[in-house]
Amino acid sequence: MGKLLLLHFLLMLASFALVFIQVQATVCMVCKSFKSGHCLAGKNNCTTRYKPGCRTRNYFLFSHTGKWVHNHTELDCDKACMAENMYLGALKISTFCCKGEDFCNKYHGQVVNKNIY
Repeated sequence: MGKLLLLHFLLMLASFALVFIQVQATVCMVCKSFKSGHCLAGKNNCTTRYKPGCRTRNYFLFSHTGKWVHNHTELDCDKACMAENMYLGALKISTFCCKGEDFCNKYHGQVVNKNIY
């Protein structure tokens, strides 16, 4: 009886430890073309256990008026996401990363709907 009770205790302790050790997954929004708060193409979800996890990439085009104009946003999962601004001629890609809250990347595309200077 003592061995059975000890085994039961060890199993409970192991399962308790797994709950606290396991990495929490984050659900991210996926969209190939996100504009004005709506997904226009490729709407889906992805799940990541990596940091930072959810990625938002805002695409801007340099206009003839000398301003960066938001073209569209892409949302997805990326285990190697890095926040950065990348310039490729008249194209600017601003990348944001987040983790820890489901769908944390969906708001970035909604906010960027104006000209960026």
